[in-house]
Amino acid sequence: MKLKGTLTEQAYREQLMASKSHLFNDISMCRFLNIIRETFPAMKTAHVLSWTPEQGEDIISFLVDTHSVIKIELDRYDKTIAPIVDVYPIENWMKGLSKTFQIKIAVAFDLAKNDLIQGN
Repeated sequence: MKLKGTLTEQAYREQLMASKSHLFNDISMCRFLNIIRETFPAMKTAHVLSWTPEQGEDIISFLVDTHSVIKIELDRYDKTIAPIVDVYPIENWMKGLSKTFQIKIAVAFDLAKNDLIQGN
């Protein structure tokens, strides 16, 4: 998908940059970051694609570098419960998504590509 610089894209860009900063700098995200690093030891960047807070757990999907999406379900209260982790190639994740979510992924992909070029 080709980005056009729309207001929607700009809003997603700001949201994704903030979520990346939150992931890498906020202690509350360390469990998620550790799971991503365990699953992808060579990971350079990640962006939050979706976050679904459930009653007792959080379900978050991340774009990892430019190749994969990892969906992590973590119990919010009991750290002894093993997380549920699903990994998808980016191409498989894109199938059947709404147009707006495809735009969000395209923006995340663009940010990740720039992160990899800049070494961030």
